Formats: sequence, C-alpha cells, structure tokens
Amino acid sequence: MPSLSLSFVAPQVAYVKNYFREEGIDAEIIRIPTIVGIVAVTTKEIGYTTAVGAALRSGVKGLPIKVITYFNGKPLHVLVAKRELKSIADLRGKIVGFASYGDSTEFMLRAMLAQAGMTLEKDIQAFQVSGSGQRVQTLLAGKLDAAILPPPFNFEAESKGFVRLMTAADVFETSVSGLALHNDTLKEKPAQVKRMLRAVLKAQNFMRGNKAESVRIIADWLKLEPGIAQASYDIYVKGMTLTGVVGDKVLESDIDRARRDQQVKEAVPIGRVVDFTILRDALHELGMK
Repeated sequence: MPSLSLSFVAPQVAYVKNYFREEGIDAEIIRIPTIVGIVAVTTKEIGYTTAVGAALRSGVKGLPIKVITYFNGKPLHVLVAKRELKSIADLRGKIVGFASYGDSTEFMLRAMLAQAGMTLEKDIQAFQVSGSGQRVQTLLAGKLDAAILPPPFNFEAESKGFVRLMTAADVFETSVSGLALHNDTLKEKPAQVKRMLRAVLKAQNFMRGNKAESVRIIADWLKLEPGIAQASYDIYVKGMTLTGVVGDKVLESDIDRARRDQQVKEAVPIGRVVDFTILRDALHELGMK
C-alpha cells in the first residue's frame, strides 16, 4: 500500500481479524510508494497493490495489470490549506503537496485546479511528498501552503487551523483504493486471487457491522485519538462499496480521463484494465451478492 491511511484500511482489518489466515494466505502488508508498487507488481516482485487508481492508468498505458476490486466508490481525499487561503484560485503561485506524479493525488489535484481554470504546471508550485503522514507533517511544518490528504490526516490538519478547500469526490468520480495485480496472476492463480478477495470482502463486511471494534483497529493502526478514529470510520463506511464492484459508467469515465492524460489514442475497453469475474464468484460464495 502507498501509505498508512484510511483509504487502505481493509487489508489491515483482514490482517488483524485473521481473515487472510482463514483463507490460507500468509499475507505481508508493506508500505511502498505508488509508482514503485506498480513497477513491483508488473515485475512480479509483489503480488498485489492497493493503489488501484494508478494501476488502472498503468493498464490503460499498456502495462499488464488489472484492477479486481474497489474498497470505496469515491476517493476520501480532501484539499486542505492555510487559513488565509479561501478558494482554489488563492492557490495561484502557492506550494501544494501531493504524493507523486502518476499517483491518484496528482489527478485529483489537477481536477480541483481545473475548477478555477488553473493547471498544475503553470499556476502552482507542485511539491511531491510520498506518504500521507509525511505530507501532513510537511504541511504543519509550514513548508506547504496546501496539500491533498485522506482521512484521518485532513482531520489532523483541520484541528490545527487549516481549512478544507475542496473534497476530491466532488470532482473525481473513481475510488483510488482496492486491489490490482499482474495479468498473469489472474490467469495462473485464480484460487489464490479468490482467497485474497474473500479476505478483504470479509473485512469490509466486518467493518460495516462492527463499529466499535473497527474504530479501535483504526485508532491502533493509525495512532489516532478515539474521536478522530470514529470520524474516520464514519467517512469510510459511508463511501464503502457494498460489493467491491464499480459501475461501467464510472470506469469508462476514469479510462477516458487516463487516456487523455497519457495521450493514449486507441480505445481501451474496460476488460483490458478491470476484471470483476473472480470477485463476483467470491461474493456468491460468501452470500454477499
């Protein structure tokens, strides 16, 4: 996973609740920058990445990688800024932090800036800080004027006097968290893929029905005060996908955006970059359809 943030909590819950072990998987969860993770999946050095936004764009570009489930229907990220900045237009010439080029936070930021007729290259000083925790600390240290942050880090910034300028979900439809893998893994290890999906589906289902324990897991994992952990839980569950499936209309929009951003001229069918076949089998087995 790219960072320890609420967007990627489902595998952590699956780990803590032993759902991976129940499915016969000895999972190791590691933190790795988005682009490095994409490369590691395509070279088969790691099995799965939770950075499905970047994975989909990589698939559109032609890399052998597919998204197999989404944890959330929309991104949880928000753009927070110093108190004196009241609008997106006020960011002109300011230093704005995001994870990295190629990461979903880049494209969220571009979509937000476009609301004020601004671009990443011409109108702001774009600053890459990998890892949400490191990014919020850089913001709090005064080295950034604004930053894209997921919960709970936006809450931390807002509690210190920073203001919320825009929510990514208002301008960016697709979620950025889920599971993606190498095409060969999907073809050669379908049983393993199904067990992985069963584990995270169990985790999502557990979170939906067990607020108190889920809040404790979030608080322990992200080192949060109980109130912030509870607020983070509420946001996560509100945006959670019920089945891990995202509709074709949203996927087509995301693919078209990726094609434009990467100047890919040829049409890219959904099936080239997303495959929910095994997910639907897992849902049927778990009685979650």
